Amino acid sequence: MLCCFMEKENLMNKKLIDLMRPEDEYDLLSKQRVIDGKAFYKRYKNQLIEINCPSCDKVGEPAFFKYGFNHKICVECNTLYCSPRPDEDLLKIFYNKWDSPSMWTEVLLKSDTERNIFQYQPRVNELISLMKNNDTESGGIAVDIGAGAGTFALCLKNTKYFSDVIALDLSEECVKICKKIGLHAEEKTINQISNDFCDLICVNDLVEHLFDPYSFFINCHKVLRKNGYVFITTPNGQGFDFKIMKEKTINISPPEHIQYFNPQSMELILNRAGFKIISLETPGKLDTQIILKEKLNGFKVSKKNEYIDYLLEQEETVLKDFQDFLSKNKLSSHMLCLAQKI
Repeated sequence: MLCCFMEKENLMNKKLIDLMRPEDEYDLLSKQRVIDGKAFYKRYKNQLIEINCPSCDKVGEPAFFKYGFNHKICVECNTLYCSPRPDEDLLKIFYNKWDSPSMWTEVLLKSDTERNIFQYQPRVNELISLMKNNDTESGGIAVDIGAGAGTFALCLKNTKYFSDVIALDLSEECVKICKKIGLHAEEKTINQISNDFCDLICVNDLVEHLFDPYSFFINCHKVLRKNGYVFITTPNGQGFDFKIMKEKTINISPPEHIQYFNPQSMELILNRAGFKIISLETPGKLDTQIILKEKLNGFKVSKKNEYIDYLLEQEETVLKDFQDFLSKNKLSSHMLCLAQKI
């Protein structure tokens, strides 16, 4: 019975990858990201800005190049980051004028129901549970920054735990979509919100896009009321598929993604910005399935690690146990964090 359950769960995870990343659309998106990344670098390379580690401000060592963009690894906290990089003005141009961001929005819309069921609603349930366990009986005002198609903000609103939910995004198209589904939505950044305004800031898959994430978290601290929270989901740059695929990792796609924190460096940057960690975990369920899919598409795992190649050939129960091991030990490539203003 247990074996049968695990096989069904692994089959479900395989189907969810296809549902959340519709193959035809995602293939076109992946190709467009390569085209846009290379073209953007060529056009703006003389305007890019050199930085130190976005988490601890230490100097990084060269890691690799992708689409022309130089990537470094911090010698202190292992944050993987792009430097030199586009500033906020250039990033706004990219998100509003280039093709791949709008194509990604289309993928999000097509997979909206599956993301709601599999990804967003469980995140919201986990978030509210953590807040209640931390003696927060009322959610107050929640702001979802980088709201995209608005699915997560809508999940927040539907719980009725919050007195108000506001969706913010830099994309004009995304703001229009959010308004169409009944959300209070505005084209704003964190810098345009009043101090002591809200009780929760949600940052879903956003911090990897930011030019200056430390300043962003400082601004979050100012905007939040006393004992307010910031809820973050982001890739773990020290997670399984990052360690296996390195620069071939599909999540590494400059100038969209320009840094990849890990559990250590996420706690470090939040502490520096005036927050304490309430919960930090890597609850990912799809690491092994992602690598298996890439292997089927031609990625040679054995060239990187013969043992991992062998492991991926094991039966479903072994893969399920290995995925549980990754999640339990903060080694999955999907990171979730709740921190509180102090």
